Amino acid sequence: MSPHLWLRAETKPFEKRTALTPSVALQLIENGFKITIEESLQSIFSPSEYAHCTLVPAGSWKQAPADAIIMGLKELPEESDPLTHAHIVPSMTL
Repeated sequence: MSPHLWLRAETKPFEKRTALTPSVALQLIENGFKITIEESLQSIFSPSEYAHCTLVPAGSWKQAPADAIIMGLKELPEESDPLTHAHIVPSMTL
């Protein structure tokens, strides 16, 4: 089974960065990954730049398949619902 990465749309105001660029997403697909991208109007990249990925509405990560690994930059909003997916946040070193 192919690893499935799901890039969630960032919800923090003015956060334009993303944890996965279109070019890296393409490289991962070429190496057997399934990539799902949540559409985001605030991202520095337009949804059309991720045309090689599966595009889904923002916030749909909660309904992602159980095997999807959810990726994002910022922390999630406080909620009482338990998380049912694995989550990763890339480490950035300067």
